[in-house]
Amino acid sequence: MGSVAMGTGGSFRFEGSTITQIAHCLYCDRCGSFRIGRRIKPRMLVWIFGATMVATIFRYSVRGEVLPGAWFACFGPCLFFIWLMGALALGYRCQKCGATHTSMANVLNYPDNDRSVLDIPYETTTRLYTDDY
Repeated sequence: MGSVAMGTGGSFRFEGSTITQIAHCLYCDRCGSFRIGRRIKPRMLVWIFGATMVATIFRYSVRGEVLPGAWFACFGPCLFFIWLMGALALGYRCQKCGATHTSMANVLNYPDNDRSVLDIPYETTTRLYTDDY
């Protein structure tokens, strides 16, 4: 995936100088689409964490050896399960072709601030911001 500068995100004053944030839109360098999304949505991450916690508590309670703080012991297996599912490797993927590589280079040489290359509205693009001093 690549990124191209598509505008500014705002500016603010810091220690006497004005800092402007530049909005970089992510795009897929394989197919050129700007339909970029998260690999795993935060809502799915909450469901995975909750299901793992319930399963771990159920496992401790079925044995009949429930410790007073056994629910604390479920955090280790929960984090391990989330790590196995790849949820900690949060990143971006193309929703059109499925590519996952991300870089900040303008791989396809799209012109800066030219929104005619967008295949979706600007408001729905995935944007990263950098500071321009």
